[in-house]
Amino acid sequence: MIPVTRPAQLVLFFAIVFGTIFLICNETRYLLKLPYILKLCDKNFTQLTAVPLRQNKTPLELLDVLEYTYRVENVFNGIQGFQASADCARMEEPDVLDNANAYRWRFNERDFWWNIDKAKDKCAALKAKFAFFDKPRSMEEHKFPLAYGMLVHNHAVQVMFLLSALYQPQNQFCIAVDSQAAQEFQDKIYLLGDCFPNIHVIMTPPVTWCQYSVFRGVYSCVEYLANLKADWKYYQYLSGVDLPLKTNLEMVRIFKALNGSFNAGIYDFDQKRLLYKANETPPVTLWKGSLSATFSRKSANFMNMDPTVRKLRRYLDTTYCPDESFWTSVAGNPNELAMPGGFDAEAWRKKLLASDDGAPAYRNFSRYEPENYYISRYQLWYEMYELDQTIGCHGRWKAGSCVYGVDDVPMLVKRPELIAHKFYFDTQPSAFFCMYKYVRHRTLYPDVNFTAKAYAQLPGPRLLAGEAIENVEIISSRRYFFY
Repeated sequence: MIPVTRPAQLVLFFAIVFGTIFLICNETRYLLKLPYILKLCDKNFTQLTAVPLRQNKTPLELLDVLEYTYRVENVFNGIQGFQASADCARMEEPDVLDNANAYRWRFNERDFWWNIDKAKDKCAALKAKFAFFDKPRSMEEHKFPLAYGMLVHNHAVQVMFLLSALYQPQNQFCIAVDSQAAQEFQDKIYLLGDCFPNIHVIMTPPVTWCQYSVFRGVYSCVEYLANLKADWKYYQYLSGVDLPLKTNLEMVRIFKALNGSFNAGIYDFDQKRLLYKANETPPVTLWKGSLSATFSRKSANFMNMDPTVRKLRRYLDTTYCPDESFWTSVAGNPNELAMPGGFDAEAWRKKLLASDDGAPAYRNFSRYEPENYYISRYQLWYEMYELDQTIGCHGRWKAGSCVYGVDDVPMLVKRPELIAHKFYFDTQPSAFFCMYKYVRHRTLYPDVNFTAKAYAQLPGPRLLAGEAIENVEIISSRRYFFY
């Protein structure tokens, strides 16, 4: 037997100790039982994600991760019956079949809100109930603030859970409230504006599905955010029934990788949508896209100031579903609008059609490996399901779009998009809360090795960097129709 020297023994000992700590730091479900290890993990993560300030400036105070680990855990302890009914860690595994309790569990929104409603200090109660962060999680996130815009009309508690999953004090949030929403709902949303200086609540005229009122509400937030002095870098749209698939840190790194590019879906515009404008020539070539888009502050500023954009907004006011016609039309016509970060939708269309064999071709993807050029939102349409039922929708269908259920969680945790649409509290709410828990815990204990390199390989940033379109693949795992 070869003798082991004392220095070698010490090296081996510390390798085992720090290797064990590293493994524990990556298994967040153990951390609440190990507070001293938690502190060490937090120091490790902070060192890796923080960027030092210059010597002559006061150091920025960052989030106390130990404190907020307990606060976030208390959020779930305050959701009656959830922890006992849903084993979220097991639910993330695709072959777990014993989710009967999770299917049956129901969330009582009114009971959850009761403590806030009765509190003397409603702001303090609201911040505690949802564990809104009071400081940036990292210096990297502080130095790259984001902006989120929303149009909402019901389920205030769900809206607050969504916001708390992304909220940090350096970000800016605009919430456009449908003026015909119930007064109780309006009061709850206005409370957000009263309690947080960076949550801006505006009222929008009555909203009707697929009418101009939807676009007006959404765009009013873009205008509002663009006029702020706050130096936010990128905008992301949120629906009140969305949840983030990425943490704020992951969003920051992905947006840096996008490098100013405008991310929107592309499809042919149906002339039937023109309705009363059929005999009028539009200011730019029209394209169809999604309500959800992702773009830079420069793009938002351009839309706010450009006269052709204003003409397009007026042109769309009597068309069908203008919220799906605007983003790609302003971003995808480089010869008609010099949109910062824009793209040539016609050239992309040709490449997409050339690779479309008429059948879905679902490729391998992972949490950080996009399979599509469009990453702003993951939405599962019934037409996609008809083509390939293996993609699944285990909740229910609403307006041709999947409302996710418990058995969709294993797929959702692996999706590379930024946002998942949609979740309803009346449809297997365990799915919503497990995804919410998943993102909040990853926010506290990030994957420090995540670089977003795969997102830099999307066509938008590559073409902006000067690559020829002939050398750039416009990737889409689905048929051309499904961006």
